[in-house]
Amino acid sequence: MNELTTMETAVQQLRAAVGDDPELLPMRISADVLANAITAAKDNGINAARVNDLEFALSDLMSAVDDAGAPDVVLAAVAQLQNDTAALRRANALPRETVSAIRDLVTRLRTRAKALERNQYRVEGAERAAAPHPPAELRELAIPIARELAAGGFATPELDQLIANPESLRYHSVNEIADELEVIAGS
Repeated sequence: MNELTTMETAVQQLRAAVGDDPELLPMRISADVLANAITAAKDNGINAARVNDLEFALSDLMSAVDDAGAPDVVLAAVAQLQNDTAALRRANALPRETVSAIRDLVTRLRTRAKALERNQYRVEGAERAAAPHPPAELRELAIPIARELAAGGFATPELDQLIANPESLRYHSVNEIADELEVIAGS
């Protein structure tokens, strides 16, 4: 991908501009992390998960740049990195249907979590209310999502646990699955 090559060049320019200035060390470290993410994408192929890694590393770099008085050449390199990452995101985004299915599943998981939490704080002796979206239903919704995410290069250990053992679904695991999916979908 042409974007990865231009990203490598931009990171090299950024490193040269930062040099060994100890005040710009956080920027240098962030640039090194981004360079590693670019290398991983070049060596192992680009997919949605690797684009997420690039975006995460770029976000850290942008924070470091904001915190330091960065030279203009650094700002130009960061702008180039942002443009290239956006192009990679467009080219490797998860299908809209998958993102929609993820958001639907997260909504159901959050609804279940709220019901489970309410059951913990019921009046003594009161009967437990049935929680909506039983684990078997959530599992069936999760299977195609897990396949799509695996194809996109994402590891989903929490979602995989729901699929493998839906009856182990508890309050905290519901929230962990929802959090995992929100990070992936960018919610």
